[in-house]
Amino acid sequence: MIETQSWLAEALLRLKEAFGPRLAYLGLQGSYRRGEATEASDIDLVVLLDTVELADLDVYRSIVHALPEGHKACGFISGTEEFFHWPRHELFPFKMDTKDCYGLLDDFLPPVSRKDVREGAGIGAATLLHLLTHSYLYAGAGDRPAILKGACKSAFFVMQVVHYLTSGVYCTSKKELLSRLEGPEKEIIVAGLDFPAWLAAHTEQEAFGMLRDWCRRVMIQISA
Repeated sequence: MIETQSWLAEALLRLKEAFGPRLAYLGLQGSYRRGEATEASDIDLVVLLDTVELADLDVYRSIVHALPEGHKACGFISGTEEFFHWPRHELFPFKMDTKDCYGLLDDFLPPVSRKDVREGAGIGAATLLHLLTHSYLYAGAGDRPAILKGACKSAFFVMQVVHYLTSGVYCTSKKELLSRLEGPEKEIIVAGLDFPAWLAAHTEQEAFGMLRDWCRRVMIQISA
């Protein structure tokens, strides 16, 4: 695993050397941001340049791949103008899950309303419901465990927003959210923390049913 602060400092130094004043922002997301990283975790960066062309992507790729554990680097890179015009329903969780490392993300965000936040939660639940239904019908048996594990992860991100809408509290980690949940929501987070262990005591049908029922409830709740 990386030591986050020194890794980010080195990444920032190399990005500044390559892009100079064109570098507008650097942030951190994902499990390293939440303090939940493991040896298998990706390093989720957010990078904003003044504008991003294919040549810039080539330079950026060479920078991150040259860093320690650089093969684990992933995340988001964009020009500031298109980022300001990004679909607003995606921007609330994006903001809440991003730690500023260079610059302030708020300086590049458009106004985001509560309606935008609700729309994002509804779209997230609907997208996940479609994935689960399609996978239950058509995915091969060997692919289903990975699909369900990913679905639990996706449900966590939607759940963060739903919990914020109902409680006013945005939980930045799975541990924090888990302490505030009960019932099926709590079980989904527990399953996502160690899905192979959870699946050893349950069936795939139970997992599909639990996740699909939760998605449906969220969609109805959000549209009410």
